[in-house]
Amino acid sequence: MAVTSKYLVIYFVLIIYFLGIIHSMSSRNISSSQFRHRRSYGERRKGKDGVSNIKGQLSGKPGVFVTENCTVVLAQIGGTATLPCVVRKFNSGVVSWIRKQDYHLLTVGLATYNTDDRFLVEHVRHLQNWGLLIKHVQLSDAGLYECQVSTHPPTNILVELKVTKAKAEIQGAPDLHIRSGSLLRLVCTLQYSTETPAYVFWYHEQRMINYDPGVSVIEGRSSSILHLKEADKSNNGNYTCSPSNAVPASINVHVLNATAEEKPAAMQHANSSSSTNSIAKCSLLIVTIILIPVLPNT
Repeated sequence: MAVTSKYLVIYFVLIIYFLGIIHSMSSRNISSSQFRHRRSYGERRKGKDGVSNIKGQLSGKPGVFVTENCTVVLAQIGGTATLPCVVRKFNSGVVSWIRKQDYHLLTVGLATYNTDDRFLVEHVRHLQNWGLLIKHVQLSDAGLYECQVSTHPPTNILVELKVTKAKAEIQGAPDLHIRSGSLLRLVCTLQYSTETPAYVFWYHEQRMINYDPGVSVIEGRSSSILHLKEADKSNNGNYTCSPSNAVPASINVHVLNATAEEKPAAMQHANSSSSTNSIAKCSLLIVTIILIPVLPNT
C-alpha cells in the first residue's frame, strides 16, 4: 500500500509538471502572435504615413502669384506703364498696390485710394491680372511698387518701374552736304523709346513739310525717313525731326552746286587723301624700278 501511494504521488507530480510545460508553451505562442500582429500593424501604419507624406509633398499648395517677384517694367516719360500682378485662380484675397517709396496705398481691389488720377487698376478677370496702370509717366514715378494679396499672413511681390527719356537722332548730324539735283534723304531714329509715336513731324526751319510736293515720309515703329527729290538751293537750312513722344533732333543741310570750289571740307579731305595715296604708290614704283638693275644677279 505504501508503494502504491508512492507511485501515485510521482504520477501526480509528473502530471503537474507536464501541465506547467503546456501552459508555458501556449503563453509563448500567444505573446508571439500578439507581437507579430503589433509589428504588422506598425509596418502598415508606417507605410500609410509614408505614402501620405509623399502625397502631401506632391500636392503642396502652389504660390499665390503667377507674376515673378522683382519683375522690371520699362516706360518712357509721357507714356503709359502697366505693372503686372497675376494671381492664381484659387486665391480669394483682395489685391492691393502700394508705392514703396513713401508706402502710399494706391489701390484696393478695383478702388483707387489716390488723388492722382493717373493711377488705376487694369483688371482682366479671366486672367486674374490686377495690373497697375500709370498714365502720362513721369520721371518721379520710377521705383518699387508692391502688389499685396490679403491672405493670412499677407503675401506680396515687388515690381520695379524704370523710366527713360526718349529722344530722336538724325543720322549724319550736325551737318549734311549734298549736290544740287540729288535726293535728300534724312533718317530719324528713336532712342530709348518704349512706345511707337502717334506721329513724327518734319520741319524745314519753322514750317512743317510732311505733305509738301516732292516730299515723302516713311514711318516705322522707331524711325522716320524723309525723302525730298531734286534738292536745290531753296532746300538749304535746318531740318527738325519731331516725334510726338520724344525729344526732337535737328540737322543742317547744305545743298551745293556741282563745282569743285564748293565741295565741302570732308570731300576735299577725301580727295587730298586719295591724291596722297596715289603719289605714294607712284614713288614706290619708281624706287623699285631704279633698284632692280642694282641688285646682284642670282
